[in-house]
Amino acid sequence: MKLNLFVSWLGYGLILVAVVSLGLFLVAAGSGYGGWAVIAGSVGVVAAATAMATVGGVAYHDRKLHRETPHLF
Repeated sequence: MKLNLFVSWLGYGLILVAVVSLGLFLVAAGSGYGGWAVIAGSVGVVAAATAMATVGGVAYHDRKLHRETPHLF
């Protein structure tokens, strides 16, 4: 159960990082800072992919062991 709680909060945090990075990407691209736009876009994609992979991996592991899937509430 502790792994589920940790991964749930980790997923929420990483999605928050991805959303903030998307905003930074849009501002940097609109302002003409191409290098910063690439960095912000890359961070956003990596954060979103990591969040999906960790939550999906724990959900698969829990299904394999016939446990409840990750949730916070």
